[in-house]
Amino acid sequence: MNRKFNSSLPAVLFLIVLLIVFPDKTFAQNNKADMVDMFMGVQGNSNCVIGPQLPHGSINPSPQTLKGKHGGYVPGQPIRGFGQLHVSGTGWGRYGQIFISPQVGFNPAEDGHDSPVSAEKATPYYYSALLDRYKIKAEVSPTAHCAIYRFTFFNKSDNHVLLDIAHNIPQHIAPEIGGKFLGGNITYDDSTRTISGWGEYMGGFGSAKPYKVFFAIKLDATPARLQITDKGKTALFADVSLPNTVSVLNLRVGISFRNVENARNFLGKEIAGGSLEEIADRAKAIWEKTLGSIKVTGGNSTDQRLFYTTLYHSFVMPRDRTGDAPADWPISTTYIDDHYCVWDTWRTKYPLMVLLQESFVAKTINSFVERYAHNGVCNPTFTSGLDWEEKQGGDDVDNVITDAFVKNVKGFNRTKAYKLIKDHALHTRSNDYLRLGWLPDTGGKMSCSYNVEYAYNDYCVAQVASLMGDLTTSRALLKRSTSWEKLFDPSLTSRGFTGFIAPRLENGNRIKIDPAQVYGSWVKYFYEGNSWVYSLFVPHQFNRLIELCGGKTQMVNRLTYGFDNKLIDLSNEPGFLGPFIYSYCDRPDLTFKYVIQIRHNNFSLEKGYPDNEDSGAMGSWYVFTSIGLFPNAGQNIYYLLPPAFPSIELKMENGKKIRIKTVRRNPADSVIKSVWLNGKRLKKLMIRHQDIADGANITFNLTSK
Repeated sequence: MNRKFNSSLPAVLFLIVLLIVFPDKTFAQNNKADMVDMFMGVQGNSNCVIGPQLPHGSINPSPQTLKGKHGGYVPGQPIRGFGQLHVSGTGWGRYGQIFISPQVGFNPAEDGHDSPVSAEKATPYYYSALLDRYKIKAEVSPTAHCAIYRFTFFNKSDNHVLLDIAHNIPQHIAPEIGGKFLGGNITYDDSTRTISGWGEYMGGFGSAKPYKVFFAIKLDATPARLQITDKGKTALFADVSLPNTVSVLNLRVGISFRNVENARNFLGKEIAGGSLEEIADRAKAIWEKTLGSIKVTGGNSTDQRLFYTTLYHSFVMPRDRTGDAPADWPISTTYIDDHYCVWDTWRTKYPLMVLLQESFVAKTINSFVERYAHNGVCNPTFTSGLDWEEKQGGDDVDNVITDAFVKNVKGFNRTKAYKLIKDHALHTRSNDYLRLGWLPDTGGKMSCSYNVEYAYNDYCVAQVASLMGDLTTSRALLKRSTSWEKLFDPSLTSRGFTGFIAPRLENGNRIKIDPAQVYGSWVKYFYEGNSWVYSLFVPHQFNRLIELCGGKTQMVNRLTYGFDNKLIDLSNEPGFLGPFIYSYCDRPDLTFKYVIQIRHNNFSLEKGYPDNEDSGAMGSWYVFTSIGLFPNAGQNIYYLLPPAFPSIELKMENGKKIRIKTVRRNPADSVIKSVWLNGKRLKKLMIRHQDIADGANITFNLTSK
């Protein structure tokens, strides 16, 4: 997409000349990759990254701006330079390192080289912009571990490139996050024109322990001068001064979390010799194949662009760094990094990968197993090779593994995966939960939300135990999966409705709370929600929940009141399944109403996502609700709802296809009259994974009521 921001008349005239002399490559708009709007989710609080990358690629080269927030970039702000590592859609930032800034003259200060920008072009495989201050055209395209930059200088002298190793987002772009540069090293080999080195950092979301980033940068022209400045923990940068004869400079950047040798090897394997156009073409072809796994027909261009943008965001994180684990890991380790975090992604991101890219799910589970063997733990948040002990909820890795088991995903070590989640169930839940079988409030954090999530974790592991023939463990965990009832207070009332999850002391005494009160992060009782939301989080026992809440009619009234009065937040992950409880109350029409309402009102190209995109969680939510299927992750079922397009085709990794056709009498029809699966009419608006695993034809007939 092209977007222009205000610039002076001279800059506009210069731009016209620039485009005539150096025309941008034309990218056909009928391709899936060119339908992605990279600006979606970059503004506001969604924290998406505008720079290009490969699906689950290790690096994500991207511009950074003044006031760039957690993703490093905000449209309309001056560009400061380009970092190679970012996290996308997260509520808290990290990385931003190996920072490159082309300049005329040389100023290494953080705010000394900000440039107004125009003529931005952003696609999943290529980014370019004009830096108006310097009259420099900057372009970049990615590989899995590398990026190629091309800087075109229109001033004839005093052209420089700053390589700043101390720079990072938590310290310099969004200092409210809190980050530190701990030192590093830069060397230059003039025989190969290669700058190499490393930096050590700490800060940002995740573990507070330090981590290292290694780099190798190959120049295609010999500098007139290259000067390195090392001030310890204060500053580390290089000034690459170009001869007046060089007006176009290509830089090939390799990044590693293991060592400099790996960074150099990546340069040789992934990016040596190819032009920027060739690298962009390769990246585009990869995205065309990835995004082409779902083909939608019908709808307007905005609908299709929104769909493919959310599908794109579903493939951004986590990062596949297999072969590039930190130095204390075996190099052969299957290694998936930057889980930000599984508490967000287990619900929709991984179920979507089961349908579209099953091998990535298997690879992720194998990486969980190897991380567990190496670190002794496998926590939901894992960044830069570091497990973080803080948890947003339960042991949600269990849910990803269970989802793969019950859907018969191939390619992972089932025995070791079961050992991992069994250990979680028997040893790593909260000590009080393991001792009592439920979680009393002791004045600590999130006792209620932890308990309901642990209960579902137990149900998930119980299913796997049964599949593995461990019936004793299965029975014990099934029993403990009802522990949420210990916290269900049948007398607690809110807004005329009775029966809510509430904290309880070990002696059995209940703590009275306001179920409508919303709690924040890592505070008492609930994580990012209230009891109206978490009282619905019983994915394995919805019928029992309905019974405790007074029956189907009362539950319908309660849900409707909660949604209409914004007591139930459907824009955050704990509320994802809320609308589907209507289906257990014989009112699926209300499921459709609220899901479609959310999709239409809370997602747009201009405003982005309801809040953080959350590493593919929100993008995959939109994809699922658009294709007419929605998973109850950790179980082998999908709820059915009206698709957003007349014709949809999913191509699974095994080559089988799921074809979804929607028949409407008029465009406003949004209630399912009937659904046919492979020529047979369904009795329920629910299907099993095995119904579609080998391909399927699904036809929805819609009506107005």
